[in-house]
Amino acid sequence: MISSRKLSGYLLVLLLFCVSLPPLSAAEKPANSRQSTSFNGPITAAQVEPHVRFLADPRLEGRGNEQSKRLARDYLIKQYTDCGLKPLFSGGSYLQPIPGSTTTDGRPSIRGYNVGAWLPGSDPQLRDEFVIISAHYDHLGVRRGKVYPGADDNASSVAMVLEAARQFTSAAQPPRRSIVFLNFDLEENMLWGSRWFASHPPWPLERVKLFITADLLGRSLGDLPLRSVFVIGSELAPNLRDHMQQVGQPDGLKVHRLGVDLIGTRSDYGPFHDRQIPFLFFSTGEHPDYHTPRDTADRIDYKQLARISSLVFRISQSVANGDEPPHWTSQTTPDIEEVKTLYEITSKILAAEEEGTLQMGSVQKFFVSNIHTKFGSIIERGELRSGERPWLIRSAQFLLLTVF
Repeated sequence: MISSRKLSGYLLVLLLFCVSLPPLSAAEKPANSRQSTSFNGPITAAQVEPHVRFLADPRLEGRGNEQSKRLARDYLIKQYTDCGLKPLFSGGSYLQPIPGSTTTDGRPSIRGYNVGAWLPGSDPQLRDEFVIISAHYDHLGVRRGKVYPGADDNASSVAMVLEAARQFTSAAQPPRRSIVFLNFDLEENMLWGSRWFASHPPWPLERVKLFITADLLGRSLGDLPLRSVFVIGSELAPNLRDHMQQVGQPDGLKVHRLGVDLIGTRSDYGPFHDRQIPFLFFSTGEHPDYHTPRDTADRIDYKQLARISSLVFRISQSVANGDEPPHWTSQTTPDIEEVKTLYEITSKILAAEEEGTLQMGSVQKFFVSNIHTKFGSIIERGELRSGERPWLIRSAQFLLLTVF
C-alpha cells in the first residue's frame, strides 16, 4: 500500500490500517483444486501460504530492486503459464514495460514492469468485456541495511490473485466474460504502475466492467480482533452490492462496505476511480508492522487470507457471468453500514483500552467514547442522514489519525 506520508492531502489516510522454500530459481506450483460452490472450498490456507513465503523471503530483498523484482516476476509468470493463461501484452508478453527518465544517449529507460495474463471468456457476445483481478507486487526493498519483506504489503494480495487464477482455470468452463490477472509494479512509487496501465491498456479501458484490487489481506486493522475485510467502491456501482449479497460472506469473516470518500486514494484503484471504471478495493487494514521489517510471513493469518481470496473469486465469478455488468454512478446515498463498521471499530478500541492492550490519553478516550455513543444512536435510529455525512468523515478521520 502506498505510504501514508505521500497521501497527506487525502481524507482518512489511516483508515485502512485505521514450510521451507525451494531454491529461488524453482517456483513451486501449488496443487490445483476443484471449483466449489461453498466458502469452505475453494481456496485454502495451504494454497496461499507458499506464495506469501516465497515473495516475502529475505532472499528477495523486499522486492525493491530490479534483481529481486525480476525473481518475483519470474515466479508470477510461471504460475500463470502453469495455469495455461495467455500473455496479456503485445508481442505475446506477460510484461508491460514502464518507462522511466531518458538516458544520457536519448533513449528511454525502463523503470519497472507490470505483469499480466488473461483467460478468454466463453460467451462470444461478452468475451470482449473484462473483469480485472489485481495486486501490486513491489515493496520497499532494503533500507538502512534491513530487509522490508512486505508479507502483508503486498505478498498476501498477490497470493489471492494467483489462487483466483488457479480457480478460474480449474473450472470445467471459463466464465462468460474474460478475466485478467494483473500485478502492478511501482505502487509504492505513487501508483506509477497502475497509472501507466490505465493510460496504456491493451484494449479500450471502457471494456473493463469491474476492476478489483487488494492491498494488505493477511492481518487486522491496528491488530484489533476484528476478523474483517473492508470493501470500498460498491457505492459507485449499486448492482455490485447485489453481487456481494448473492455471494454472501465466508464463515469467520465480516465484510464491511465503506465509501471511497472516507479514505481517498490509497492504492491501485485510484486511476480506475478517476476514469469512472467500477471497482472494488479489499483490505484488512494497516497494523503496527506495516512498512517495517517486521512485516514477515510468519505473522500472516493464512486462514483469513484464504477466506478473503475465496470471497474475491466468488464476486469476480458472479460479475463475469452476470447478464448485466456493473454501471458507474456518481449519485450515492448515505449508508448506515459505514456507521455500523465504525461503531464496531470504536467498540474494539474501547475494549482494548479497558484490557490494557491499547494505550489512549484521557482526551482520546473521551473523544472515542462520545463518537461511539453517537454512532450507536444513529444505528438505533436506523438511518444516516445526508447532513451527518461530513461529521462522519471528520469523526472517522480524527479517530483513526489519533488512535492508530
